[in-house]
Amino acid sequence: MRKELMPYYLSRAVLSIAFAVAFIYLDGMIWLGITLGVLSFAGFIWYAHSGRYLVDPASPLAPLRRDARGKFIRDRSVVAAVTVGGVVFFLLFLARSLLGWSINLDSIALLVGVITYFVVSNFLYAAPGDS
Repeated sequence: MRKELMPYYLSRAVLSIAFAVAFIYLDGMIWLGITLGVLSFAGFIWYAHSGRYLVDPASPLAPLRRDARGKFIRDRSVVAAVTVGGVVFFLLFLARSLLGWSINLDSIALLVGVITYFVVSNFLYAAPGDS
């Protein structure tokens, strides 16, 4: 752990604990709340050390910044996620209307959009040079 990121680590630990406690309170499953809290903290640590973000020591509680390439990748990933999620929502709406399916459209479309965001983002970060 890097010493200049200690305020970031502490603030994210508090957020992760609050997330875990809220989940335990709302859902009642202690083991799942603890697991989600640990995974969220691990994600915060990974973000700080992944090399995808610049570290700005001037703001100790939110030191991670994106460079121009990171912003470009985020923008492309968001456009792809919204487009694919919208198309999936529309196709599922048609399937539900025409075939009489009883499916939850928004949950499936949201899941497909989130997966699309991470797939496109990781693909573009793995691509060498300018995307």
